[in-house]
Amino acid sequence: MLDTPSGLGAGLPPDLHAARLAATDRTAALAATGAGPSPDPDLQRFARLAAATLHVPVALVSLVEPDRQVFPGQVGLPEPWATARCTPLTHSFCQHVATTAEPLVVNDARTVDLVRDNLAIPDLGVIAYAGMPLTADGGEVLGSLCAIDHEPRSWTSAELEVLADLAAACSAALRLKVSSRRTADARRELDRGRERAELMLQAAVELGEVWSLTELRQRVRDLVTGPLHPVFVGLSLVDGDRVVRVVDPSWDTALATLPDSVGIDAAWPAARCVAEQRRIIVAGEAQLVADGYSASARTAWHALGLGALECVPITGSDRVLGALTFGWDAPHAWELTEDAVLTAIAAYTATAVERILQLERRVTTATELQEAMLSEPPAVAGLEIATLYRPSSTADMVGGDWYDVHELPPATPDGPRPIAVTVGDITGHDTRAAAVMGQVRSMLRQARADAPGAGPARAVLAVENAARMLGLDAHGTVVHGELVPVADGWELTWTNAGHPPPLVLAPDGSARVLLEGDPFMYPALEVEERHDHRVHLAPGSVLLVHTDGLLDDRRADLAGMVDEVRAVAARLVHDEGRPLPEAVRLLADEVLGGRAEDDVAILAVRVR
Repeated sequence: MLDTPSGLGAGLPPDLHAARLAATDRTAALAATGAGPSPDPDLQRFARLAAATLHVPVALVSLVEPDRQVFPGQVGLPEPWATARCTPLTHSFCQHVATTAEPLVVNDARTVDLVRDNLAIPDLGVIAYAGMPLTADGGEVLGSLCAIDHEPRSWTSAELEVLADLAAACSAALRLKVSSRRTADARRELDRGRERAELMLQAAVELGEVWSLTELRQRVRDLVTGPLHPVFVGLSLVDGDRVVRVVDPSWDTALATLPDSVGIDAAWPAARCVAEQRRIIVAGEAQLVADGYSASARTAWHALGLGALECVPITGSDRVLGALTFGWDAPHAWELTEDAVLTAIAAYTATAVERILQLERRVTTATELQEAMLSEPPAVAGLEIATLYRPSSTADMVGGDWYDVHELPPATPDGPRPIAVTVGDITGHDTRAAAVMGQVRSMLRQARADAPGAGPARAVLAVENAARMLGLDAHGTVVHGELVPVADGWELTWTNAGHPPPLVLAPDGSARVLLEGDPFMYPALEVEERHDHRVHLAPGSVLLVHTDGLLDDRRADLAGMVDEVRAVAARLVHDEGRPLPEAVRLLADEVLGGRAEDDVAILAVRVR
């Protein structure tokens, strides 16, 4: 029987610094294997082979961590160690194999100074022990493959050679695990890199198509929520000396009680990001407090359930426009590729913000110009009149849609004063279309004033002739008519130049589509004749005329679109007690779904 451990000499290595370095290397190598206190089928097989070949009750594949040893392969351990598959180092002989990188052979542990006080003797029944090093690619000793007997035992040379051979094979299996794990990690990193490259490409496309700040924030949120898993995405913009949140009602319910803006010098992450023009990272609540953020910022942190936060500056062509805020509900590990993605998204966001702000300024100017030409309809006894103009939510400018209602001279000195009603659309979405619209509107009024009894069709022809003579590119569509009171209601005389058909909604809830019409306005075509048509409007009837923006042109079925407008209009207009202006607004909201792909002009007239 051997009374001293083989291969240990005096015991602990004299160079403690070298021992610490070896322990650090071992920890890194262990992490690379991915093995831990869970059964591993391959390593379990080596434990069984060692137990069967050496005829011992206990065999372990033991990996030594800084404060414990784990057994991904084990045979014969008593409970609770068999289930836990780990012990503290107070119960470890294998730690000495890992420390010395030498085999450890003990015939009777109770007689060996190095291990006689080890708690593995009373708790695990370790009396005889033979352990061989398990090594990684770099030579780091990860632990040992060991055989254990509960009685004193003289290990033979043949047994130790077999155990050494099994340990070499087990080491090879561990190295293969490291290689497979690294390959899988590399593949995952490649997939993650590809995913994030695709995300940046998608961001470039999608953020180039937004037309409002709320939509911009929603697009950024939708882009990053899947790949980067934040629980909160915020967009804040500089407005003077304040930083203003772009509010998304579907997302910001937790922040409903917080201010919509803070001073640019406020102790808020987004404000600090803007003021200092740099990325701000808050790794946890302790850092939030340590960095001196305000009580309201901490309230927001708790309301959103955050564990980590990052603000990225949105830098425009000549200044910082604001900040994007990304929040996670747990501690977050920032990666280089993620930083690149967020930086790219912030750059695309800056371009979108500048475009949207410029568009808003242009649309505001053009809308004010156009609305100035769309005068309020006159009050007419016996009629209720409602109008609506809604500019496109996607085009970069307003266009040539218009409506007009005004009194006409009577056809005879003693006759009633007709009411002219017009809805038209000059082709285009720019200031040229708006300017031409204003000219055509004025020309049509002048034509009616010069020839009171000529009728709508003659007036439209006169406008086309004048436009052709002046070289005015006034092509588009128009419904122009006049309403004259009669004994039992009003009579509508109208002409239609290629415009969507008007609707007459009867008091009984039925709806008639006025399909009669002529070609659209195009002065160069020299249309020789246009036609007037008449329809009687009984009391309670509603005339509805609109431009094609109300017909969703993303759908191919024009008849279906007209039917949808007719059904919605009939329901809303005949709802008892609803004012006509409210019915017109609800009609636009319901049919367009809150988003106008084209300019929309609507004129509704109810016979009282």
